[in-house]
Order: sequence, then structure tokens, then C-alpha cells
Amino acid sequence: MKLCIFGASGQLGKELLAPGISPHQVVGFDEIHGDVTSLEVVRDIIQREAPDVVVNCAAYTAVDRAEEEREIAFAVNEGGAKNLAIAAKEFSTRLITVSTDYVFGGDSQQQLCEPIKEESPSDPCNVYGASKRAGELAALEVYPEGTLVVRTSSLHGAYGANFVHTILRLLEEREELSVVNDQYMAPTWAGWLAHVLLELSSKEITGYLHASSRGAITWYQFAEAIRNMAQFSTQAPAILHPITTRDYPTPARRPRYSVLDCSKLDRIISGVVIDWEEGLRAHLQELGRVSFEQVAQETNYGGENNDD
Repeated sequence: MKLCIFGASGQLGKELLAPGISPHQVVGFDEIHGDVTSLEVVRDIIQREAPDVVVNCAAYTAVDRAEEEREIAFAVNEGGAKNLAIAAKEFSTRLITVSTDYVFGGDSQQQLCEPIKEESPSDPCNVYGASKRAGELAALEVYPEGTLVVRTSSLHGAYGANFVHTILRLLEEREELSVVNDQYMAPTWAGWLAHVLLELSSKEITGYLHASSRGAITWYQFAEAIRNMAQFSTQAPAILHPITTRDYPTPARRPRYSVLDCSKLDRIISGVVIDWEEGLRAHLQELGRVSFEQVAQETNYGGENNDD
């Protein structure tokens, strides 16, 4: 089987192209050599490479900047998904396009408090979410018989900028740090998602599928977990303070609750969904930043439950 990855320079694209991750042949194209906003470019690539599956990781993900750069966000997130669906259909290649929990969380969903299923109505609360939702609809309208939309949540991984890397840096640079404590999500390790997408590439599935970690936490709780799990070069990392969304206004609104129900994925690939703590620990291990306390807990070293 051959996979063709668009958006190869992003954190998920790099995970899919990491040496040894896939038993399949995988080729990747970044935004320069594989501009998804050009139908001619993606058509030429798919015709030349003749992949069995195209994976669309290309995305405009600057959530706040998208409020001012709406046309660019839609060109990449809607137009790119549509172009890939057109070309994939033309050459009878299956398409997996990655989407986001931010297709939820608008005014009609402010009272959500339980994981969101695939069939739940979407209601984006910002331009980024609206552009990703438009991309979902465009791809499935063009190529419903060959397109799988995989929604994920709050990606973090070894490659590129993400919340984990930002918090690790700020915890070392500052004495105190405030983090929003009233937005609930499920942080998802990109390394895990890459393995899931590779498994899904060999399955004949279409429509919508949610793929994120298990759990529902706030950004403050996630930052606390990073502080507790990670090893720091400074004597004491910053003290964390919880704040509300109102205390930290941003150009783009964020969902109050956007936790995805992944029970469908767990049925398709039995037992594949992991807890968010497991994903965070794996990420920190990749960085060589797991605290000594965490290592001791994992090995029961010196603990009361050590049976040796």
C-alpha cells in the first residue's frame, strides 16, 4: 500500500513520515511542493505517485489570525480539502482528511457537557472552525464514496509549536503563569493519531470519525499535568493560576466544551483510544523531559507497592 501525505511539514505530517512508523510506502509533500489550494498541483501529484490513500494534513491552523485572514483560511481548509477530493475521485484513490473539534462549540452548544458524537450537529464559533467544517462538507459532497473525515482535538507532539512546548518554556521563564480553566477539551498526542491514521488507511471506511484521547480537562488542568510530569532545568517551575475565558480575551472565540466521543473508533480498532495522560507522558518521553518522580511511579521504584 502507498500513502501520499499532504501537509508534510506540520506536526502530524512529520509523525506520519517518521522513519519506521509505517509498514507501507509513504511519500509526503509540504505547502511549497504540494500546495493544496491548487487543483492542478494536487492532481499532478496524485497522478504521478498513484497512491492507494491520500491523507490530508494540510491546514491553516492559526485560530486567532484566521479572524483577519478568512480568505486564506478558507482557501486552505475548504478549497484544499475539495481539491484533494476532486483529484482523489478522478484517480480512484481513497481520501482521509483531518478535521477538528472546533467544528463544535458555537452558541447552540454552550451547554454541552458530554462527549460529542460524529452525528451531532456542527456549530463552529470561529473562522477556523467554520473553514474546517466547510472543508468536511466540500470533500464529502465531491467524493462521499471514498472520503473519511477524521476529527481530532488539541494536538501536541514532538514536532513544531504546540501547547505542551509553550507551557514547558513559560514554566521555566516565569515565576507565575495564568491559564484558562473553563474550556474543556481532550489533548491528543500526534504520535498516537499518526498510528491511528495508518491503521485506518487499510480500512474501507467513509463519513465521519472522531479520533482523540480519552478524557475531558481544561487548559489549566493540562498545564498542571505538564508541570507535574515534566523535568525542569530551573529549581522551581512557575506557579500556575486558573483564570476564566473572560479574563483572557482573544480575537477568536474558543469552544467552552469540545470533547469528542471516540467510541466508534474504539469499535473499529479495538482498544486503540488512550487516556490523555498516556499521550502526554509519551510526548514528554520523546523530549527526554519526564520527571524522575514519573519514572519512579512507572517502575514502582522505592514505592510502597513495590513487590520486589
